[in-house]
Amino acid sequence: MPSDPELVIHVTDEMIRHSRILDILYFTGFVYGIVELWIILGLRISARLRELAVRVTKRPYLIAMIYVVLFAIVTAIFNFPLGYYGGYVVPHQFNLTNQKFDAWLGDEAKALLIGMIISIILVPLALLAIRKFKRWWLVLAIGSIPVIITLFVIAPVFIDPVFNKFEPLKDQVLKRKLLDEAARAGIEGGRVYEVDKSKQTKTMNAYVTGLGPTKRIVMWDTLLAKLNHDEILAVMGHEMGHYVLHHLWQGVAWSVLGSFVIFFIAQHIYEWGLGRWGLTTPGDPASLPWLLIIVSTVSFIGAPIENGISRHYEHQSDVFGLELTHLNHATATAFVKFAEDSKVNPRPHAFIEFWRYSHPSLARRIDFVLHYKPWEEHRPNVLWKRT
Repeated sequence: MPSDPELVIHVTDEMIRHSRILDILYFTGFVYGIVELWIILGLRISARLRELAVRVTKRPYLIAMIYVVLFAIVTAIFNFPLGYYGGYVVPHQFNLTNQKFDAWLGDEAKALLIGMIISIILVPLALLAIRKFKRWWLVLAIGSIPVIITLFVIAPVFIDPVFNKFEPLKDQVLKRKLLDEAARAGIEGGRVYEVDKSKQTKTMNAYVTGLGPTKRIVMWDTLLAKLNHDEILAVMGHEMGHYVLHHLWQGVAWSVLGSFVIFFIAQHIYEWGLGRWGLTTPGDPASLPWLLIIVSTVSFIGAPIENGISRHYEHQSDVFGLELTHLNHATATAFVKFAEDSKVNPRPHAFIEFWRYSHPSLARRIDFVLHYKPWEEHRPNVLWKRT
């Protein structure tokens, strides 16, 4: 254990309890979602929704669009209890937010509407491909490429601002330091934004988002309020690592590869379900819950792989940030504040970290950053190369 009190995470019963609730919600949320879809399918609610759409129009594409709207409303009703508990009750229970219920509900409604709009565009196209092509898994996998890239590009400028206000960093002293840091990292004309996340949460975060012209680094205003300049520079060194190491593009590539695997498996299982639960032909809109059961299950089983890749990238960014800044102490104290501020267990069970953590546990990260100093041993950097 470090002798410096600033480097010691004070683990409380509240942190353990909060982490346990989050872990339970993760696994029960998956089961709840699958059971919900089975109910919609098995009780032929899905078939009835399709029949309602057929009464409005006989055109297959429009039937699919109407079905998507009805299905989204039904699933929103099913999801509300668990969403309310996990998204509103738990954060208030642990004093992680001051957001009022009406504001929370407004954000949920916005998310539902955005998801519905995207689904109205994409789901009918997917069902059309299933109807028209024998190897529809390949068509959907290839079609996912422009969809994934487009969503990465548009999210920072069209979706994220629906929920929050994004502005160029206001602190001019910090901005100058960050621009100097970005220049040393090899990022010229870097775009750094702050966002008013304090209206939704008391926790802290920073992240890289967007692709091409929308690529940017975003800092929550809570982070700016709670960390000192060195800690912010340390955190942003990590985020610049994602930027320089092209982790977003690599993430896109992994997403595309994952879609090929998921759709390949999905086609072979999907066709077994036709003729059951009121489902008729391939591409029947009423088969959407069945397709989602398959895709969700395969994705859940593959979560450890996805999160393992993510943890590798996060570790790379930690290495890059330290090599860029040499702010080991500030990085460690920032991680201590992240742990205590979010009230999570810094040393989760190995299975929990393996299955559901997209970042290495904070205790592991602190242990690493306190000891990684190749420059003191006159060893070359691994990831940050001086320009």
